[in-house]
Amino acid sequence: MAGVAGAAVVLAVSGCTSSVTAAKVDNAIGPEFAALYARQQQLVGRPLATPASASASCSRANQAQRSTGAGDDWVCQLVLIGAGSARAYTYELNVKADGCFVADGPPALVGGLTLSTPKGGERVNPLFAFDGCFEV
Repeated sequence: MAGVAGAAVVLAVSGCTSSVTAAKVDNAIGPEFAALYARQQQLVGRPLATPASASASCSRANQAQRSTGAGDDWVCQLVLIGAGSARAYTYELNVKADGCFVADGPPALVGGLTLSTPKGGERVNPLFAFDGCFEV
């Protein structure tokens, strides 16, 4: 009987571990950011000659939290590599338990909510805020 109770405790505790990890957030946001950066450059009339790539290092801002689990206190340092240079960006994320996130960018670096196109039109800036999901 004690063996059955012990197995139930192990199952209950293992079910409480979060499948949202820093590595999963890193791997999801880096490629998403690079693709949206390429789209932004296309919208403003500066298409990239070579694809951009981005690496991410994400963690919870609250030092009491480990870098796991859902929350609105995730911060990602993104390094964009493309066109012979590297640029750093910091995004704040709200990560949900289902693996979906919303990322808010720094307007001073990525621009405002809208962009002006070469033909004088206005388009939504894809880097201002974006969302995505990863498998949990």
